[in-house]
Amino acid sequence: MIKEKALELANLIKDSEEFKAVKSAEARLKLDPNAQDLINEFQGIQQRVMEKQYQGQQPEAEDIQQLQGLQGQLQLNLTVKALVEAQETFEKMMTEVNETIGQELSK
Repeated sequence: MIKEKALELANLIKDSEEFKAVKSAEARLKLDPNAQDLINEFQGIQQRVMEKQYQGQQPEAEDIQQLQGLQGQLQLNLTVKALVEAQETFEKMMTEVNETIGQELSK
């Protein structure tokens, strides 16, 4: 019975406007090579910075400057902006779902 209800909840989530908005924004991202390039470049530099920090080293100032510049470009890119907003709305909904379950379990 619990698995059936979990499946039902999953289907309700998949049918939600929040989930559909994320999927739509992800599809638009796939059609925007400029946005994809910005994200890939940002993630590559971010990974390099994190590896240096993990190794106890100071990241290069140039890498930090590039990250800041790319972050600004990402925030201005309408495709990326739409995806981030859709993800945030979906995450808010999921947080509310988890809080509701948690509250009911603690009664």
